[in-house]
Amino acid sequence: MDDIMAISGIGSNYSNVYESTYATRRNDAAKKGETKEAAPAQTGKAKDLKEKAASDYYSYLQKNYDCMSNGNVTISSAYLKNCSGDSAKAKELEEFLKKIPELEKQGYEQLSAQNKALGGTVTYYRQTWMVNKDGSIQSTVYSVTETEMTNAERMKKNMDERLEKQKEKKAEEEKAEEQKEEKTAQAEKLNWGTEKISVLEATNPEISVKYVEAESELEAKAMIQKERLKDAYYPKFDVNI
Repeated sequence: MDDIMAISGIGSNYSNVYESTYATRRNDAAKKGETKEAAPAQTGKAKDLKEKAASDYYSYLQKNYDCMSNGNVTISSAYLKNCSGDSAKAKELEEFLKKIPELEKQGYEQLSAQNKALGGTVTYYRQTWMVNKDGSIQSTVYSVTETEMTNAERMKKNMDERLEKQKEKKAEEEKAEEQKEEKTAQAEKLNWGTEKISVLEATNPEISVKYVEAESELEAKAMIQKERLKDAYYPKFDVNI
């Protein structure tokens, strides 16, 4: 009798343990299922918040900077989203946007002076700006000049002058580099035996400028319409979403 009771007790305990283990596993599986379902929802929510932040920031830039509202500046979608979540990057971008009116004024005055020397007059000038995803900047100058020279002749002469200026600039940079190396060598002699810590100097965003000479204002505007940045951000339709 005792043996039977003992067996019944073991069986009863085993059944309780089995049921408890099964229930625990079932609850764990249910929680995992809930987590799997919640993960995409949370990811989607975070993405929506990031998109809204980028959209709000874009609207802010359009309201505060004329170059943004008139369509002269195109910003990479990836870079804009980074700026909308990074105050340091946003500050860099806005500092650049503030400089655009002055940069365009300088560009117009420089081109006008060059063409005036050739007997020409700039009748149309527009400069566009593209901010790439790495923060580098590409600018294109579209212009129309009235002159007795043909466009080809004027462009060749302008190109020759630019190449000459580039050579002069390169020579100046090489000279400055040599002077810098000499100063560094002298400083190392003076500081011999002491610990030296090198610090990277902050550099301005890289800006490349391209010049396009059109036959007419209509042609220049048509060229501008064709100009596109691959991952440009647009408030109503963002292909990168």
